[in-house]
Amino acid sequence: MSQPLSTEGACRMALSLSFAVTALTLGAGCVPEYHPPTPEEPHAIVKIRRTYDAGGGTSLHERLLVDDHSAYDNTVPAAVAATAHIDSTLVWPTQAQYAFTSAFFHVEVRQVFETYYEQVSSQESESYSCGTSMCSRMVTRYHSEPRQRWVTKPVEVSDGSCNASTRFSAMTNHVYLLQYSYQDANTCTLSCFEQVPQSDGTFENRPCLVAALPPQ
Repeated sequence: MSQPLSTEGACRMALSLSFAVTALTLGAGCVPEYHPPTPEEPHAIVKIRRTYDAGGGTSLHERLLVDDHSAYDNTVPAAVAATAHIDSTLVWPTQAQYAFTSAFFHVEVRQVFETYYEQVSSQESESYSCGTSMCSRMVTRYHSEPRQRWVTKPVEVSDGSCNASTRFSAMTNHVYLLQYSYQDANTCTLSCFEQVPQSDGTFENRPCLVAALPPQ
């Protein structure tokens, strides 16, 4: 598990168009990446299991943030939500905030009004030294001016989204399960369990040790 969140189940094919527009909704371009530990470094294992009681649209975007750093960010066909799916990653053994967001959407091509900038030239007088006196000359200056226009572009249309978070203290060599349950748009939960090994090879799920919020 040296790579964050290796897929353990359903096909992860996504339309490149859908991925591009979904980034606008969840702000993929502004969120720093989470750098997990290597297997040789102190680490804990976090599994993220997702179940959906509702869905919509054609695509589903899912993201896991660890202390506001993106540990998982993926767009898949909305049909993936029909069955539970689980992924895992290594995390640093420390207390952290875990937040999971999911968004169903489809893409429509629409006419939208956008602002763009155009280089505009102008003639200005400039003074310069010419021997023992000052002379002037006309020079061309350039600056940007805003313009507006109607353009045709793909637009993401939301079909429901939700986000939930929890905070806990991960310990070295321990295994944790985050259960994300999506009931409907704006209605979801994120529960945390520590998976304690039993003598018969199974796990007992115990509630995670909740971490206090850091001082402001």
